[in-house]
Amino acid sequence: MEEIGDRRKIILHLEDSKEDAEILVDKIRRSGFKIEYHLVSVKDKYIDILDKFLPDVIIIDLKVPGFEGVEPILIARQYHKSVPIIVLTGAVGEEMAVNALKAGAADFILKDNIERIIPVLERAFYERKIILEKDILNSELKEFEEKYKNLLENLPVGIFRTTTESPGKFLNANIETARMYGLSSVEQLLQIYVEDIYQNPEERKLLQEEIKSKKKVKNILVNLKRIDGTPFLGSISASCHFNNKGEVDWIDGVIEDVTEKAQLQEKLKSYSNFFETLLDTINSPVFYKDIYGRYIGCNKYFSELIIGAPKEEILNKTLFELKDYIPYELALKYEEMDKKLLENPGIQEYDYFVRCSDGKLRYFHFNMSVYRDSKGNVAGIVGIMIDITESVENQQKLIQSNEELSLLINSLPSIIIGVSVKDIVTQWNPFAEKILGLKAEDVIGKRFYETRIKWNWEKIYEAIGQCIVNRKGIRLDDLKFETEDGKTGILGLSVNPLIRGGDSLEGFMILGRDVTEQRILESQVFQSNKLEAIGQLAAGIAHEINTPLQYVGDNLKFITKSFEGILKLIEKYREVYSKWQNNETPDFKSFFEEIVHIAREIKLDFIAEQIPPALSEAYDGLQRVSKIVQSIKAFSHPGTGEKTSVDINKAIENTITVSRNQWKYDSEVIMDFDPDLPLVPCFESEFNQVVLNLIINASDAIHEAKEKGIIEHGIIKITTSVEEGYAVVKVSDNGTGIPEKIRNRIFDPFFTTKEPGKGTGQGLPISHSIIVEKHQGMLYFESEIGKGTTFIIKLPQMSFYLLQGISRL
Repeated sequence: MEEIGDRRKIILHLEDSKEDAEILVDKIRRSGFKIEYHLVSVKDKYIDILDKFLPDVIIIDLKVPGFEGVEPILIARQYHKSVPIIVLTGAVGEEMAVNALKAGAADFILKDNIERIIPVLERAFYERKIILEKDILNSELKEFEEKYKNLLENLPVGIFRTTTESPGKFLNANIETARMYGLSSVEQLLQIYVEDIYQNPEERKLLQEEIKSKKKVKNILVNLKRIDGTPFLGSISASCHFNNKGEVDWIDGVIEDVTEKAQLQEKLKSYSNFFETLLDTINSPVFYKDIYGRYIGCNKYFSELIIGAPKEEILNKTLFELKDYIPYELALKYEEMDKKLLENPGIQEYDYFVRCSDGKLRYFHFNMSVYRDSKGNVAGIVGIMIDITESVENQQKLIQSNEELSLLINSLPSIIIGVSVKDIVTQWNPFAEKILGLKAEDVIGKRFYETRIKWNWEKIYEAIGQCIVNRKGIRLDDLKFETEDGKTGILGLSVNPLIRGGDSLEGFMILGRDVTEQRILESQVFQSNKLEAIGQLAAGIAHEINTPLQYVGDNLKFITKSFEGILKLIEKYREVYSKWQNNETPDFKSFFEEIVHIAREIKLDFIAEQIPPALSEAYDGLQRVSKIVQSIKAFSHPGTGEKTSVDINKAIENTITVSRNQWKYDSEVIMDFDPDLPLVPCFESEFNQVVLNLIINASDAIHEAKEKGIIEHGIIKITTSVEEGYAVVKVSDNGTGIPEKIRNRIFDPFFTTKEPGKGTGQGLPISHSIIVEKHQGMLYFESEIGKGTTFIIKLPQMSFYLLQGISRL
């Protein structure tokens, strides 16, 4: 309404005298009115403006040529029935004045009395304002009534009026209320009692009391039911209507079926908790804010590391409201970047230094994006800050080391050969020149095959093909080669793809080294490792030998001492024998008395009873020592460097004997050997080392299981058998078992689960190399946590080699 009174007033003036018009306009403006003035003097223009504009006042001179009498007033009323019309004209008769007022003029002023125009205009403007306001109110009221009617019928909630007594009745309601209770019309709803739609009628009574006491309630959850008994959760907001006596006449209310909403709210709460938990698991600061810059969410890394305040102090605040935590200059920078993103929605990335809450200056990569509401409008910004401090520092170091790396590559003691996808040599480093005996200038630019390297080209190109197809490096171990001057050797190579720009293969790189000396030394290493194992077993072996030697020594001491007494008897017999030889007659009575005395003194009966078992025990002890010595000799024999036909059962038995002191305290070894197992071609010494490693590992696993209380008695079971051309050895224990997460690393070099100083992680890798690479066999395991592990060795038999066409064993 204020706009109607304050706006510029539109005046349409029908006047053929410009001087009179100027006088009028001057008076009006000097009186303080803000006007939009339109002057017309001809009928066509007059009608045109009436058609296009809605003036606030029309001022008419009845003497304008082209019009007859009150015609200008009648024309104006055809277009605008309620606009005030003021006649401002020269002298006319009384009849004309009366006709003008009858035609619809609001006032009549003679030009001689033009001073009256200001108060007349004020009244006209006021009346016009009242008319316009009334028209607007009537229009709004009509529109409101129509909307209200439609709203009631189309609202997705129920609107009702009920009585206050019990049982209660519905006085009125919209159709949605009826539908909510499973009815098809409001008339049906008016026929039932209010209590009929409560799961518990007492709940209605309690609600009535609450409404009466509070006069108005909002969003009260009530357990209701449809007419067919189907339960649902309703939300009721209601108020009382009081009569002149202050008594409650009826209750008006709104009801909504919130069953699904309650379920959705529960889900939303669950999702919200999940979302917050998910954000907190991200190890980078994450935040999101609305389009006004207010933070509406963040994870703990943002609140703790970046801001240094609890989430509750951050949410619903802008950068500048967090001035205690964010420096003003930094807030300006963030605001500037946010504005750019909101003006150009999409992805925004930039890097910036941030002083974190712990005082450290870190360099962050900001990855920002807008998010949108359900209508597709930009609703705010979400961002993640990635700490790239270390990455930037590393990048600087990388740039700094590029030249050094280039020099290093050229000076590496490894073969580096680059080949393009067109099989053209592109790189040939000095070490390749040295090992292969070919100069870089003689091979770069040539086809790789034309380099005349004397090696197995079939294997080389097979590896290159696999490298190209699989897009990953391929290893070539023990590739024999020969230089131009006849020098032979062994290479270890790897063929690696050169991929740039995603999936574009530009060639491949061959890296290699001369492993000739390494292979020569490996046999020595195997022997060294075996001797190291012998050294570790030395104390146990000494103990095993010392025990039988001890009771051999004790028995010999007993026999020696006993023999001293026997010598007394012998001396007495020799004395009598000497007299008899000299023809002297001995005193046999005295002799026998002395003999009996000596026999009693030396306990001859005891000696005669104990010496035979003592000799037997001493012999058994020497036999046991001999067996241990023979086992050590067989175990530690360096071999001939060639495979020989070996009695696997005997070899395992020797290894068990040698390692007895390692397992006897925690385990019992059970041997289940196939007596018909044929001789197997192998390197006996190295096979013994593998079995020793497996026995020691089994013993360690059992010891650990006993310490943890998993088992009371340890068992190591070793079996041999023949399966499909293989001699099979199984070493089983009832120890702890191998955890699932480390099973794929068991044969990795230097991998160990033992404490420092108790294991090098070399036992199983060496064992795997011996069985798989040197014997073309298999070594694998089966394990179950808490029940134990079985290692399986499979060695090819003689017939297998013959079938494979291998003549050299």
